[in-house]
Amino acid sequence: MAQEFYRHLLRHAEKDPGHLAVIDGESRLTYRELLDRVERFAGGLETLDLKPGSKLGLLLLNRVEYLVALFGAFFKGLPVVPFNFLLSQADMGFIARDAGVDIAVVDAAFVKPEAAPLFALFRHKILAGEADPAPLGQNTERFDDFLARSARDEGSKPHAKDPDIPSALLYTSGTTAKPKGVMLEESQFDLNARSVLAHLDISPRDRIIVALPLFHSFGNIMALLVFRAGSTLILLKQFAPKAILSAIAEHKATILPIVPTIYSFLVQLHARGGYDASSLRFCVSGGASLPRALLKDVEETLGAMVLEGYGLTETSPVIAVNTTAAGSRPGSVGPVVPHVEVKIVDEGGRGLGADEIGEILVRGPTVMKGYWKRPEENRETFTADGWLKTGDLGHRDEECLLYISAGRKKDIIIRAGENVSPLAIENALMNHPALAEAAVVGLPDERVGERVKACVALREGSRADSAELRAHCIKELPAFMVPDLFEFHDALPKNATGKVMKNVLREGHSA
Repeated sequence: MAQEFYRHLLRHAEKDPGHLAVIDGESRLTYRELLDRVERFAGGLETLDLKPGSKLGLLLLNRVEYLVALFGAFFKGLPVVPFNFLLSQADMGFIARDAGVDIAVVDAAFVKPEAAPLFALFRHKILAGEADPAPLGQNTERFDDFLARSARDEGSKPHAKDPDIPSALLYTSGTTAKPKGVMLEESQFDLNARSVLAHLDISPRDRIIVALPLFHSFGNIMALLVFRAGSTLILLKQFAPKAILSAIAEHKATILPIVPTIYSFLVQLHARGGYDASSLRFCVSGGASLPRALLKDVEETLGAMVLEGYGLTETSPVIAVNTTAAGSRPGSVGPVVPHVEVKIVDEGGRGLGADEIGEILVRGPTVMKGYWKRPEENRETFTADGWLKTGDLGHRDEECLLYISAGRKKDIIIRAGENVSPLAIENALMNHPALAEAAVVGLPDERVGERVKACVALREGSRADSAELRAHCIKELPAFMVPDLFEFHDALPKNATGKVMKNVLREGHSA
């Protein structure tokens, strides 16, 4: 049994028990207090008649109870299934049944009568926050009561789980198909956190904001980095730019990990004045490509370097990230982290050299075991010799820095026989000073196969029309990449991590 993160908490609690571990709104927990709650949660699990196939579901906003439950379950050896709370009730019900979740910690924000069928799938519910517990049904108790009645577990007998069940099942978003459970171990999260810390200079003095949802792999690993390094985690419940800038100023945050679309709004809001971001040492960007123009804007506006990284849920998740020692490298997601192998291959699987674009393959101890109960998809996802196919198109330069050169393989647009990279067009569009966001999708066309549609949102107070944007693209792009049409939005649709939902942009088009 691993118990890596329990050991990290114990080490920090013994070394500096009064050091602040978590800031969650008005709530503050030291490492000693956090450890106590984790041990009590683990002790409480012992009373719930755990089965070999039992799993703990986490249906929670970013709040300290999420961390207590996660670490308590890891300590006890009970597999964890975080829920993406933005999914439909049907998809969350599918996840609960597919994974076999029988115990759940539920946020008061989600306790509504219409969710009763979902809650009925769990034989025991623990309510975090203030809400009428009636919709949760029988066998429900409040989180604080659960801790209060529980004896501290300081290393008693672990849960005898089925050995084929991993520590965690992180489900994909399910935008185009049913969600898939990515099988990962606590030891893989720990190794990935250690690998990232080899690139990022993070110490107990740092205060790291996590507004990224904890159920997502990016938010998850950033939180785990905090507790491995002994730093302080500042939890925010949402991506709201005003809340982020206010938290930086109030808590003197030193590190901000976020996604590119949110950086764009932070720059606009900070430029209006009234926010002090001088405490920031550096920012981390992931989840999508960061346009060079936006990276420059962030560094100039917030006064902190931006380190872009790259990863997948399936790889625990970080594959590469720029280092604090070398600083930002615009356009690159940096060198590959320790314990991860990367190679670039062509359509036939042949390895490519420097500056040649192909699919990125990954191998190493932080790569998932596979998808839960999906043997056919596992065969499609892995090569015969064990490399994970990422589906992303990129290259490495002479310095072995990795670049996501052309975006997702499945997003490539075939227009009149030419391969069109949406990412290249998006980066060119973001060089236009009027644009806050840009996303490019392909639309079926009988004559040329696919047309190119650029969906854009303007910066507040800026103006631009289709003719101006087309002229801009003609200057910056080859003729075959210039979009056929431009669609203007107030804001582009995004998922829980701020990633633009291109499927919605495709489906929303009316010919």
